[in-house]
Amino acid sequence: CEAAVAEGKLGIKECYFDPDYWAGAVKACGGVSKMPTMAQLGELASQLYVGNPTVRAYAGVSGLTFNADSETAKALGLTPPFVVWSGEESGSYGAYNRGFRSSDTNGAYYDRNGSDRLAVCLGD
Repeated sequence: CEAAVAEGKLGIKECYFDPDYWAGAVKACGGVSKMPTMAQLGELASQLYVGNPTVRAYAGVSGLTFNADSETAKALGLTPPFVVWSGEESGSYGAYNRGFRSSDTNGAYYDRNGSDRLAVCLGD
């Protein structure tokens, strides 16, 4: 992480003490600009639940039904529960991500040492 900050290539501003899984996700995607924003993760959530509910960037929404038959869910190959990192850093201790469960979704700040979160990289 420290090398990435020094080089300034990946868009990481600060580092967490080891392990920094968010920085690893950033590196795997090729930079924060190639990771989804919280707004984009909200849009993704709206595509993954029955009725395509409006899901704002950092908001939590409950009373939902995950639609495993949606084209988006099939393309991702994921079923709840799962959590996806965003490219939004909140400081050396945390970064934002969105949790997806069978009946709810929420955007939240988490410690960067969470190894159970996924990196979803944006294509060109």
